Amino acid sequence: MRKKEKKQPTRRSKIIKTVISLILIAVMVAAIVAANTLLTDNNRMVNAMMGANDSVIDNSGVDTKGLDLDYNKSDYSEDEIGAAEDALADQIADEGIVLLKNEDNALPLSKDTPISFFSRNSVTVTTHAGIMGHGSGSLKEDFEADGYTVNKTLWKFYDKGDGSSYGLGTGSISFGDEEDFAINECPLEKITADDKVVDSLSGTTAVYVLKRVAGEGRDMPRSMYNHTDKAEDQTKSYLEPDSVELEILSYLNDNFDNVVLVVNSNAALELDWVNDYANIKSIVLAPSGLSSLPEILSGEVNPSGRTVDTFAADALASPAAQNFGDYQYYDENGDATKYNYVSYEEGVYVGYRYYETRYEDVVLGQGNAGDYDYASEVCYPFGYGLSYTTFSWNAPQITWKDGSATATVEVTNTGSVAGKDVVELYAQSPYTDYDKKNGVEKPSVELLAYGKTSVLEPGASETVTMTFDEEQFKAYDANGAKTYILDAGTYYITAAKDAHEAINNILTAKGKTTADGMTEAGDASMVTTYEPENADTDLTTYAKDTYSGAEITNQFDDAKGDVNYLARNDWTGTFPTHDGEPTDEISTWGNEINGSDKDGNPASYVYSKTIDAGGLKALDSFDSGSPVDASEFDDKIVYGKKNGLTLIQMRGLDFDDPQWDDLLDELTYEDYYNTIGLSGYGIEYIDSIDMPFCTDADSANGLIYGGTGKYYPNSMTLAQTWNQELAREMGTMIGNEAIIGGMDGWYAPSMNIHRTPFSGRNGEYYSEDPYLSGAVASNQVYGAATKGVYAYIKHFAFNDQEDHRGDRDGQYGLATWLNEQSAREIYLKPFEMCMKLGDVELNYLEQKSDGTYENATRQIRACQAVMTAFNRIGYTWTGGSYNLLTGIARNEWAFNGMMITDNANTGVFMDGYQMIEAGGDIKLTYLADSARFDFDKNDTATYHYAREAMHRVLYTVANSKAMLGAMPGTDFVDEPSDTEKITMAVDIVCGILIALLAVTTVLRFVPRKKKQK
Repeated sequence: MRKKEKKQPTRRSKIIKTVISLILIAVMVAAIVAANTLLTDNNRMVNAMMGANDSVIDNSGVDTKGLDLDYNKSDYSEDEIGAAEDALADQIADEGIVLLKNEDNALPLSKDTPISFFSRNSVTVTTHAGIMGHGSGSLKEDFEADGYTVNKTLWKFYDKGDGSSYGLGTGSISFGDEEDFAINECPLEKITADDKVVDSLSGTTAVYVLKRVAGEGRDMPRSMYNHTDKAEDQTKSYLEPDSVELEILSYLNDNFDNVVLVVNSNAALELDWVNDYANIKSIVLAPSGLSSLPEILSGEVNPSGRTVDTFAADALASPAAQNFGDYQYYDENGDATKYNYVSYEEGVYVGYRYYETRYEDVVLGQGNAGDYDYASEVCYPFGYGLSYTTFSWNAPQITWKDGSATATVEVTNTGSVAGKDVVELYAQSPYTDYDKKNGVEKPSVELLAYGKTSVLEPGASETVTMTFDEEQFKAYDANGAKTYILDAGTYYITAAKDAHEAINNILTAKGKTTADGMTEAGDASMVTTYEPENADTDLTTYAKDTYSGAEITNQFDDAKGDVNYLARNDWTGTFPTHDGEPTDEISTWGNEINGSDKDGNPASYVYSKTIDAGGLKALDSFDSGSPVDASEFDDKIVYGKKNGLTLIQMRGLDFDDPQWDDLLDELTYEDYYNTIGLSGYGIEYIDSIDMPFCTDADSANGLIYGGTGKYYPNSMTLAQTWNQELAREMGTMIGNEAIIGGMDGWYAPSMNIHRTPFSGRNGEYYSEDPYLSGAVASNQVYGAATKGVYAYIKHFAFNDQEDHRGDRDGQYGLATWLNEQSAREIYLKPFEMCMKLGDVELNYLEQKSDGTYENATRQIRACQAVMTAFNRIGYTWTGGSYNLLTGIARNEWAFNGMMITDNANTGVFMDGYQMIEAGGDIKLTYLADSARFDFDKNDTATYHYAREAMHRVLYTVANSKAMLGAMPGTDFVDEPSDTEKITMAVDIVCGILIALLAVTTVLRFVPRKKKQK
């Protein structure tokens, strides 16, 4: 039988196979391009997320016997830490939730009472913190786990039924590229149209979740003009309930005897409307930490949180809100420029410093206070919070010694259930003729110290001890003495439950009553007085920094601008106005209603003012403001010298030890450029001095990499605990996680001020009060430092607004105008508290006379790192401001740690030379195109500033946990990273496959010889 011949492929099949081959080749070429561009460009972040950035330690050439190279130790093993993290997160949530209202003791709720959760937000909100604001868990899961019955019919309606297509917009989109603040709540008519839902409500307690969001890059809108089609809602701010929400709340008020309002927002929402709804018996404030809400409502946890901001009835009526948002410079030709600005006309009168001070002046009949009515202005004061029990206090006892004071208050639980209480200590400085003459402003009360009890059983007592210094009474005189002063006269100190009670206590001590206009009588027994030794205004005692000894004088005269500032001696005459006029351009950044459109309807427009050519030139420049003549530098430029030193040998040495010069001489030009220009999310390995790669990581409420993956309630919730020990515990826990997970530097904590409740990042910041902010932040920094972590305190400084901050293409840094007193007393104070918080113990090796080593300890400054900001102070970018970085931080506060910029990827105004000239050190980017650092290696001035920057960076790293396991003679091996291995594998595999496909494609069309018969 003849064998059947194999059928030859047709031309058509060859073409099809070839097309498929070409497509595969194109895909593999794309894979190679992606691996060698996207993956390579973002290799540091990818490696960090994969936990693959650590250098490998080789101690084969050294004798480690008898030495402890674990300079920082975790308090927990990798298996143990999870339970400790969960307990800490739970305690922050337990103590950070604030009970704002509880009429008729409506709370706690019996678990026999079924819960009906209202609002689409009630099913979308997460109860456990997660990465970048994304969490897990639901109210239904948590309440049911705690023994409550949840109305499943209503829940299903919002979750998967007719109510599921509604819900809040995301707020900021892509770090501010766009915004969506639509409220979009499910209308009442949808709810009542479902008979099953209506029937399910019988016999339940209504819990309405009022939620607001924001996010990095955008602030909350001052009007809803761009986010709703309803005219009645367009004129409202985002902090108010809209008409749909109010209709539902009215229905609940009419149909339920007990309505619980849960406020889930990082903003102090306007809550005056609640007074019109008698059956909204209780209000619970929970910016985050909702996992504790079931226990709070049931009474298993007695709420002990306090507000960190004043809850105003109309947030837009505050002095600060008159200048916040979308303000743009126009040139002298009437054309819009690329620059935006903001003017802090309110001066020091931010938050309660305004509300309580003007209130006092109304009662005292002074300061042209006008028709100001505190009761209609403020819903809940700063420092306010309720409990399910009651407490009594003994009068504070204060003892002084060498300018420092210790205050004690005995607290007794006089109620029927266990609970914690917070003691707040406030001070009032005299407002003298000298102050009025020289424009020194004095708030009526300022937070001085605070403390919190442990859990007190009914009848139990505990003494709360607080400390403070006379220095906290100083005020900054920017116009007369141009330094800090201490007024003569009587200072009032009072223990109080909140800022309003504090001023009422002081007014009562002054002899005032409700007949004089007080909202209620205070308690004069809670007030003590202090009189400093000076009979006249003291212009010298605090004219030198008590930490560094440096002379203190004005640094920000150029940032004052042409702004008129609010003055206490003339409230009505100096009250802030908008620093600009509305244009005809609709604001896409959420301005309040400030005009009418062509049809006469209310509209939101951009504010503008004209900037002259000189001002525009200043904004365009890269001038740091340094007074130093760089031409006088005579540094000898040295690169790559072989001195035989490595970075680990510097650990434990003084900052000015001569050996640092020898080490710095070893650096190469590439070391300078790569470290200063490209240190985003980590500082690169330096072979010349054997410095390991350092992993730097976000975020404020948990490490996105380099830790364990645990997240905590946000910073605002932490501050609401008013528990300094908890703040330190969280910082310490971050340090423990870093030891386990490999992180070295923490891009946190964040301590900008809640200048208004509209700020998009208020949840990441602490408070409207600088002392509270500094107390929480410094405890976190200290805790992390005990584990060898350098915390980048941020954003230095005046970055209190997200709109136009400077972090996207087309943004050039918000020009911030403010006076020196507010700069120092409000916005810089938290940073100063951190930089001066004290020392931690450093473990290192000390060389003995015989050349061997032994373990040793010494003290080192706890605060070692700073992150600057996007915005400008006056015309000058903060990260390139000599007066801020060197004049204040390095000279006055003697800070010798490192300073990094904020994200420099899009910051075209973030010039590298300006940064190092100003006193900054490294840029937060890993993209070469974003370094913007033209390092002329032969230029003396560039070399001088770069060498100073490298000294500070290396000093910080040498004394951090980055050196764990190392000793002199250790070799840090910089092995190929995961991204490099992946790129290499993609190149090899795809290259081979492309070659094979190419060969088979060619062979496919080569004529085959016919076989001989």
